[in-house]
Amino acid sequence: MSAPPSDALSPNPNLNEIMSEEGAVNATPPPEPPAEERDWAELQTDALMVIFRKLGMHEVLLRVSKVCSSWRKAAKDDYLLWRRIDMGMSFRTFQYIVKFTGRIDMPIGFDRRCIEEDAMIAIGTEMTKVAVNCGGNYVEQLLIGAAADDANLLNYVADRARNLKSLSLIDNHIFLDVESVANALGRLKQLEELRIVRCTAPSGMMMKVIGTACPQLKRLKLIFPCFDDDFLTLEEGIWTQLGIPKPMLQLEFLQLVFTFITTKELMKILESCPNLERLDLRGSTVEVKDTDIKILCPRLHTLILPDDMLSQARNQYDDRYGDIQKINPVLI
Repeated sequence: MSAPPSDALSPNPNLNEIMSEEGAVNATPPPEPPAEERDWAELQTDALMVIFRKLGMHEVLLRVSKVCSSWRKAAKDDYLLWRRIDMGMSFRTFQYIVKFTGRIDMPIGFDRRCIEEDAMIAIGTEMTKVAVNCGGNYVEQLLIGAAADDANLLNYVADRARNLKSLSLIDNHIFLDVESVANALGRLKQLEELRIVRCTAPSGMMMKVIGTACPQLKRLKLIFPCFDDDFLTLEEGIWTQLGIPKPMLQLEFLQLVFTFITTKELMKILESCPNLERLDLRGSTVEVKDTDIKILCPRLHTLILPDDMLSQARNQYDDRYGDIQKINPVLI
């Protein structure tokens, strides 16, 4: 058998040349060039608007405005983004805000729950003011949640959101200042819908204030605390003592859920609303027949009496965006 050629047993001459010229071969491959970083500021405005409108208002205020100046400007100039502002704050939302902005120090010996509730009120009030200030006259619908109880907040809104058409006050558990409400509502000339849900306030006084300040309302929803001690101790006849509101000729939908009211008082209220089309009295104390209501409101086509679907009412009356049509009302 012939021996293999001598060059077959020796190192590759080309490899020897490479090693002699460039040094030892590195077994690790060279690193790949870094991926091109995306410049978020270069996103098209239309694409940004689609993203922003899918976010909650708290995220828009906390995150979007801090990314870059172009995002902040795009958000501020988008009137559709500010047309409807929902500042309702759940405890989960509050925890998210605290995590994003920094922890809240709890003094030793203080009830953590009380501290957190106070912090929610302070944070919610300030964020609501920021949102209204950004939206200005773009704002048409505004929901103020339980974490915004500042007595001056409504006046702040009235000064900056003159085109507001729908206002909802949800779960403001401190006593609602009727005078502040009257002062603010009187300046919201475009307001068509008002919802006050689970706010501690005398229902008779509130009704009188609303009727005087907002004769142009089309939809009025008053849903008061049904199991609150103050509610249970209200004296019968408070609506009559406080007077009946001025005629609300444009009112089409009236919701008086869990209110303490007599038949005589209800009749006087309905006399001031001749064009009423829908009436919801779930959970109220009034005893009334549908025929009597029909005489005063000939255009009425939807009526829910106090005992109608009361179990459903307890579960649904706090729906922030609920409507009478969701609960299969009685048609007359």
